[in-house]
Amino acid sequence: MSWMIGRRAFVAGSAALASAPAIARAAPGGPWTGGGFIERAGGRIAYATLGPSTGEPVVLLHKVGGWMADWRAAAPLLAKQHRIIAMDLPGHGDSTYGKPPHVQTVAETAAILLAALSELGIDRFTVAGNSLGGVVGVTMAARYPERISRLVLASVSLFEGQTRAELDKVEQARDPEVWTSDWRPKPRTMAQVARFGTVDPRIEDEQNASRAKADRWVRPSERGVALTDTRALLAKVQAPTLLLYADRGYYTKYVEVGRKALPSATIVQVPGAGSFVHQEKPAETAAAMLAFLKDKP
Repeated sequence: MSWMIGRRAFVAGSAALASAPAIARAAPGGPWTGGGFIERAGGRIAYATLGPSTGEPVVLLHKVGGWMADWRAAAPLLAKQHRIIAMDLPGHGDSTYGKPPHVQTVAETAAILLAALSELGIDRFTVAGNSLGGVVGVTMAARYPERISRLVLASVSLFEGQTRAELDKVEQARDPEVWTSDWRPKPRTMAQVARFGTVDPRIEDEQNASRAKADRWVRPSERGVALTDTRALLAKVQAPTLLLYADRGYYTKYVEVGRKALPSATIVQVPGAGSFVHQEKPAETAAAMLAFLKDKP
């Protein structure tokens, strides 16, 4: 896997990293052969394409504070057999929107992306998402079953959701090493993400850049996830579903949650990865997805 940004933010030291918001950098280049922008809901959604120009596509969605480039290593492997569309979520990457709301709900994000895909003439598709992208995918599959043929969840929090009062209470304990006083993300060290994040410092360095790019859209998007009962939504999913997790880290606890919520789901755990299996183990991720996608729903 090639990485097109340096490691300056990582090697600068934890004190320097925690002192200010991250500096935004351009997204790394990718293997994409097409793409563009679709105007929706007062902003524009950026998308990129790869692989065959026809056929039911696989739509790739990234994590909170990420960008479509998160999928750039796995996408070419998937594109050998499937039409690929990667999308930047609202306020992330090159999907530019205005002032973020206090909460960017998952349902709103799902509706915006579905409208954008309709603009592209895509009525039915497989959706594959990591973290926030996976929660969006679950919401699409549960609420718009006619649009989703298959669902792939790569390290997704299957959280039961909070009330607004519970969320507000949690926010009173804002971590000043992670957030500025006005909820702008600061760059994080490997020590800060060791419990739930990646095992690869290059990926965390890139995530610092993508979080800086999303800037004030990161926390509103996180709030939207916190207010979503993803576990209950997963139980309503009718589409064949792949739960793709690592064998370590914070997200592994959701393997059993997913098994109980959706007993019919296929479960694959990738050894030697952290929370971002599609970035850390792109070949293994693509192989698991391709095997799953072979069986028509």
